[in-house]
Amino acid sequence: MNSITHRAKWVLISPEQIIENGFVTVSGGRIVASGRGRGPKGTRKKDHGPGMLMPALVNAHTHLDLTALDGAPLPDSDFLSWVRGVITGKAALTKEEILAGILKGQEFLWQSGCILAGDHRSFSLETPFSENPFIHVFHEYLGTKFPPIVPASNGASSSLAAHAPHTTAPRLILDLKQRCRQKNLVFSMHVAESPEEMEFITTAGGTWAEFLESRGISFEMWGLPAPSPIRHLDHLGVLDSRTLAIHLVQTDRDDLKILARKGVRVCVCPRSNRNLLDQLPDVHAMVDWGLRPALGTDSLASVSSLDLFDEMRFLVREVPDLSPADIIAMGTVNGARALDREKELGTLEPGKRAVMLFLPVDGANSEAAIAKLLSGDFQVSPEWVL
Repeated sequence: MNSITHRAKWVLISPEQIIENGFVTVSGGRIVASGRGRGPKGTRKKDHGPGMLMPALVNAHTHLDLTALDGAPLPDSDFLSWVRGVITGKAALTKEEILAGILKGQEFLWQSGCILAGDHRSFSLETPFSENPFIHVFHEYLGTKFPPIVPASNGASSSLAAHAPHTTAPRLILDLKQRCRQKNLVFSMHVAESPEEMEFITTAGGTWAEFLESRGISFEMWGLPAPSPIRHLDHLGVLDSRTLAIHLVQTDRDDLKILARKGVRVCVCPRSNRNLLDQLPDVHAMVDWGLRPALGTDSLASVSSLDLFDEMRFLVREVPDLSPADIIAMGTVNGARALDREKELGTLEPGKRAVMLFLPVDGANSEAAIAKLLSGDFQVSPEWVL
C-alpha cells in the first residue's frame, strides 16, 4: 500500500503538541506516523512549506435546516421574539427550500475546514447523505407527543435529541433518552440557554409559560418548579456520559459540578449566545471543571457564518484568559469526543483518519504561529489534505 509523508514548517498534532519542521505519514487513509523531521524513509514526500498542518475541524452543534433563514433579524427585545420569528420564518419555507439550505450549509462547513458536524433537525425530510463533511443528525423532538418512526437517515449517522427542558415534556425526554441508551447512542439537548428558560424552570411561570399555553402545550405534569434546568434533568436521570448538553449559558457552580460528576459532554455556541442574549457561557469554569467543551456555530439564523475559525477568533477576543490550546481543542478533539468520533478525528496521532488542513500561517515560534491561526490571519480558505 502506497504511503505519503506530508511535511510542513508547523504540524499541530494535538492542541498540546505543536512541532516545528514536522511530518504526518499516511497510508490507506490512516495516519501511521507523525512527529519531527522528514518522516519514514521510503515514503513519497509532499512538502507543503511555510504554514501549518492541523486536524480538520468539528462543529458539534448546527441547525442546517435554518440555513435558508440566513440574514433573519436578531431579537429587538428578548429571546422569545427571536424564537417567534424563527418559527414564522421556517413555517414559510417549502421542503425544497429547506433541503436546498441544508445542502448549502454543508458546503459552507466544508469550505471552512469542517470534517464533521452535529446537526439538530426537527422535520420529516429524508436526511441527505454527506461524506464531506460528515453529518451526524440528531432527530429533534419537542412538545408532549411521543415520536413517530424516526425519519430515514439515507446512510447518515444519526441519533435522537429532545429540544430543551422548557419545550419538551419530561416523559418525552425520558423516552428519547431511553431509546438512545438501548442503542448506545449520544443523546443531545439544548440546556440552560436563555433567561426565559431559567424563569420557566425555576418558577413554572413567566413569558415562556404564556408562550407554551398560547400553543396549547400543557406543562402541569412537568414536575416544576425546579432549582435549575440542569438539576431538573439530573432529577429525571438523563444526565450521563452519553448525553450532550448544548449552550449552558444560565449555569452556576453547582450545575457545572453536576455535569462534571456525571461526565456529561458539553458544547457551547458563543457567537450565537452573544447575538441572541448578549451573554456568554462560563467557558473558563467549564475547562476548570474538566468538562472539555466542544464548539458549535448554531445556525445562520443567529450567526453570520458556520465557520469555526470565526468562533475561535471570537473566543480569543471575548475570553482572553482561555489558553490557545483549550480553544483549539474546542474546535477539534473536544468536538470529536462530543460526537463520539474521538478515536477517528480531532488529532493527527497514529491510528486517526487522515483528514487534515493546511493553512499558510507562520511565525518565529509555535506561539506566534498559533496566534496567527486563532486570529484568522490568513486570506484563503483552508486547503484540504486528504
